[in-house]
Amino acid sequence: MANFYAPCDYEYGEITRNIIAGKGFSRALVSEENPLPTSTHAPLYPYFLAFFYQFGTKPFVYFIIQLIQAMIFTFAIYFVFKTTRLIFNDSVGRITEWIVALYPALIYYTTKLVPTTLFLFLISLTICLIINSKEKIFLYYLLCGFVLGMSILCDPVAFVLYPVIFIWFLVCKKINFFRVCLIILISFIVLLPWTIRNYKVHRTFVPVTTQFGVNFWIGNNQNATGTDFYKIKSIKTEDYILMTQILPSDIQDSLNKISEFERTRFYLHRGFDFILHNPVKFLNLLIKKLYYYWWFAPSSEYSSKDLQKYRVLLYISYIPALILGLAGIFLSIKNRKPVLFILLSIFFISGLYIFTHVGLIRYRMPVELYLLMFSGYFVKSFRR
Repeated sequence: MANFYAPCDYEYGEITRNIIAGKGFSRALVSEENPLPTSTHAPLYPYFLAFFYQFGTKPFVYFIIQLIQAMIFTFAIYFVFKTTRLIFNDSVGRITEWIVALYPALIYYTTKLVPTTLFLFLISLTICLIINSKEKIFLYYLLCGFVLGMSILCDPVAFVLYPVIFIWFLVCKKINFFRVCLIILISFIVLLPWTIRNYKVHRTFVPVTTQFGVNFWIGNNQNATGTDFYKIKSIKTEDYILMTQILPSDIQDSLNKISEFERTRFYLHRGFDFILHNPVKFLNLLIKKLYYYWWFAPSSEYSSKDLQKYRVLLYISYIPALILGLAGIFLSIKNRKPVLFILLSIFFISGLYIFTHVGLIRYRMPVELYLLMFSGYFVKSFRR
């Protein structure tokens, strides 16, 4: 792809450059203004980038980041193999690891300067450790909690693993209640330094980010499209209107004058107000976002040059993954309780994105990772 020449690093790059410049974890609300301390994004990936950006922002540095991310992803392949072997058997694990390793979308995201690959590594390790956690030593549960906490610091969507762990415990009794609480407690301890930092910045409780409110409103307002965008005029020239840009100018000006936490509370209240007064439209949007999440948003409502360029390849690879994955779930769901943990993870991760907003294909990557596991199971079952 040779996309290490001035790649887009989005808000993560902006925060990272401010870290390198000694301005801390900060962003400028308006491009001309000085950056202010922020909590719009989880901290792990910007600090990951900062390790490399201190050596400059040249193509060679970007290439090294891509190479490291590709190496990190090989561990995710291994953890999915281990998980598959624990739930099914070694043969299914071997098939799955090859499917995952050759899956185009997962390979593609190792080249992008977004947290996807790092998050897939952490969440696949977390799931592998928890599924294999029965009757382990005390330090094992400390490790489970630590990795879970790091997953949340990479992407707060990993918070959904809390209800997954409790439901799995109640249904399967794989580990005792004390060990479940220990995993949760250690993850809280890992989050604590960042939460304290956020309290000092915002003077209120912010566990990881302040972004939920605006994301929730983007997917739940009168003009919502099921993506980040209100209107796409031209993908080639990047001529588009973001959902947040449709607010009246006086409201946008007033939002620029209040704190980050007050802004997220504003968006949150607006989103819930829309749902309360427009239940039918909310349900229609929910169905639309469900479709976009499990398929692809049309180019008229989603702006991505890469998606346009690789759309056919993504279709060709995703269709069998979806069909075989669903077939594998159907075959495996009856007699295998460990499958429940994976199914709950898929349900809660996808449900959170569908309830808020669906704008990026990378939000589906953790789900696709485990759909491929069920695809491997179906292929092995079919070969019998």
